[in-house]
Amino acid sequence: MHLLLLSGFLGSGKTTFLLQVSRQVIEAGKRVAVVVNEIGEIGVDDRFLRHLGLGVWELPSGCICCTLAGDLVSTLRMLDAEHKPDLVIVEPSGAADPRNLLPLLPKYGGRPLESIKTASVVDPLRIEALLAVLEPLVTSQIRHADVILVSKCDVASPEERDAACRAASELNPGSPVFSLSARDPLTPDLTTELLPWLTP
Repeated sequence: MHLLLLSGFLGSGKTTFLLQVSRQVIEAGKRVAVVVNEIGEIGVDDRFLRHLGLGVWELPSGCICCTLAGDLVSTLRMLDAEHKPDLVIVEPSGAADPRNLLPLLPKYGGRPLESIKTASVVDPLRIEALLAVLEPLVTSQIRHADVILVSKCDVASPEERDAACRAASELNPGSPVFSLSARDPLTPDLTTELLPWLTP
């Protein structure tokens, strides 16, 4: 079982990317499960993803990186025992720092996690404002990502896209940066980087 932790502030394009990844995994004949976590009583992403036919387990009313971390471990155990997915995508709330999950994963104890990847989705339309207001959180999400994804490149200007790529590279020079568009499938390079087990 492979694990993908997806970070990014609210409205950054995480759900769009999640759907792109899920579609690609399913088309390759593999099984995917999605665990979403939202702060609040109504899970919009949960309902939306279920409507599209994805198996979703929502951990509501808190942050899976802290108060509900134990529930995430239980959810992973349940997924492993009952559904045997090839990939589990965990989408924390936009106010979460997924790196806090990593020390808890050894408690999972199911099938070995063959790979763990963290991807951070960066909104080129708002990155300057987010860094100004929420600098520690946004900076941490980018700095601790294995892969950085600059989203909304179908609506952002080339200047906005390039500025976001530069900012991300400065914060995390060791991780590759990819551009995303809601209109286009994932590129082969991104698939190889993020899902190396999926490629022949």
